[in-house]
Amino acid sequence: MSEDELLFMDETEEEAEVEQKGVPWKILIVDDEAEVHDVTRFALSGFEFDDKPLLFLDAYSGQEARTILADNPDIAVILLDVVMESEDSGLKAVKYIREELGYNNVRIILRTGQPGHAPEKSVVRDYDINDYKAKTELTAQKLYTLMLSSLRSYRDIVSLEKNKRGLEKVIQCSRGIFEKHAMDQFVEGAIEQLVSLLFLEHQPELYSYDGLAVEVKDTSQLKPLYGYGKYSHQSEFCLSELCTDVKAIFKEAIHDKKNIFRENDLVIYCEGKKRAILMYVDGHHALSALDKELLDVFTKNVISAYENIELHEKNKQQTDDLVAYLAELTECRDQFVGRHTKRVAELSVKLGELLNLPASELAALRTAAPLHDFGNIMVPEEILHKEGKLTPDEMATVKTHSLRGAELLGQADQNVLKLAGTIAADHHEKWDGSGYPKGKQGEEIHIMGRIVAIADVFDLLACKRSYREPWPMEDIVAYFIEQKGKHFDPNLVDLLLEHLDTFNRIREGMPDPE
Repeated sequence: MSEDELLFMDETEEEAEVEQKGVPWKILIVDDEAEVHDVTRFALSGFEFDDKPLLFLDAYSGQEARTILADNPDIAVILLDVVMESEDSGLKAVKYIREELGYNNVRIILRTGQPGHAPEKSVVRDYDINDYKAKTELTAQKLYTLMLSSLRSYRDIVSLEKNKRGLEKVIQCSRGIFEKHAMDQFVEGAIEQLVSLLFLEHQPELYSYDGLAVEVKDTSQLKPLYGYGKYSHQSEFCLSELCTDVKAIFKEAIHDKKNIFRENDLVIYCEGKKRAILMYVDGHHALSALDKELLDVFTKNVISAYENIELHEKNKQQTDDLVAYLAELTECRDQFVGRHTKRVAELSVKLGELLNLPASELAALRTAAPLHDFGNIMVPEEILHKEGKLTPDEMATVKTHSLRGAELLGQADQNVLKLAGTIAADHHEKWDGSGYPKGKQGEEIHIMGRIVAIADVFDLLACKRSYREPWPMEDIVAYFIEQKGKHFDPNLVDLLLEHLDTFNRIREGMPDPE
């Protein structure tokens, strides 16, 4: 191509040519003289930096420059004339770029053919520019050197800014997964945060992607944990069932125990103390070196969160086993308990659901509620199993079970056992303050104690005992209506009666053994 052909190349042809070489550096020439545009293009013809060419944008006034800048926030360098439609058009443009648009990364080089109109010292002092040149001193060689140094500065600033935002995103994403306390929530959250991190510089809605999180059961067997796209409804499968490309990247990740990055898909490898999880994404944009570094940092945080989840699950299982043992111990001392404690737990959880309690609180309630009468292990069996009416002294002894249960359970380190102690202490308190052991009233009584009080009495009245038949349901309903606002929280009574069929189905589904 001749110099004349290059000088007068159609801009559409030029853009097509640079696009073929990769995403170009955008250079904005702002000058009211067309010749300056042509000479600049000619002097920088064939210029490349980091294997990327230049794409020139042209503005012939300060106002035209504003329009182009608003549509192109990724301009790297501006060659800006000082005097155009007015003597300070260029200086006004600098203020607009830095203060109104907030473009701090772009390199601004002021060029003037009339230095006296804008003294160099005052311009450099008062305006956020990166260089100030008289047009007469900008030879082709000096313009080449100036462009090289300006693009190098722009590249490094953008890289640092992206690195900073990337690390902030890693911290944000990591915080999201550290807040998860169950394995299914963790896996779903980790995938969501991974996709968010992948599209740090892009909008996810512009991309179509599929993904899968699997647990590695052995070298060939995978257990799907969470999927989206074409993997949304995937059931358990063998590694051999995957397509060749996906199988290969999975095998590589499992064998090398590390993240694998390909042009259009990746696998994040997370290994805890007992299990390993692979998170696969297909269809994302090409990753830069910085993207990969950020994903490696993110992976370390995912692994740490994963190990915390494993430890949390282990501790929860141990606590659940201990609570189950303590509940069985309570049942063994009372031959009439049957499945009462288990029904109380389920009835309590249903009331909690109707109150819209968080899932974590409902899970703790289900575990803790069966221990509401744990203090009965301290009550002598001859009193606990007496079929006749209790004497005042015997009744006083029975009433001690609330505080004794609270004292025993409250000494534990586990939160769920502390909750069980709170329930044990409060489930015999009454809304009007006439209950025991402390005569609390209204909302002084812990909400979990108020919930279990309803579930406990509702189930006991409907149970057959050796000394009485179960109450008819109409009598139970009448009792709760009469005790609303006296014994029981009126709001909870309303919920019980509004959903009476649901509570009866729960009871009927857990009958006592013959």
